[in-house]
Amino acid sequence: MRPGYPREVSALIWWLIPISATVIAVLWVTFRSRPEKPTEAVKGMANLRRLADAMERPMPEDRPRPPRRYPDEDDA
Repeated sequence: MRPGYPREVSALIWWLIPISATVIAVLWVTFRSRPEKPTEAVKGMANLRRLADAMERPMPEDRPRPPRRYPDEDDA
């Protein structure tokens, strides 16, 4: 018998490498894709004011749209 880990433990160790790399990559992408926080209070307040102004504007009327026609439909 060879010295070292049993076969099952060896397979587990080899699986831990790609799983760990995937978890680290997901955490990195999650961290990097967060929106930047404003560096200045004035900029943050201006963004908040823009949001409040947008929320006060009336919504456009909801008009029903005609059904979509696809080029491959038959005129039956």
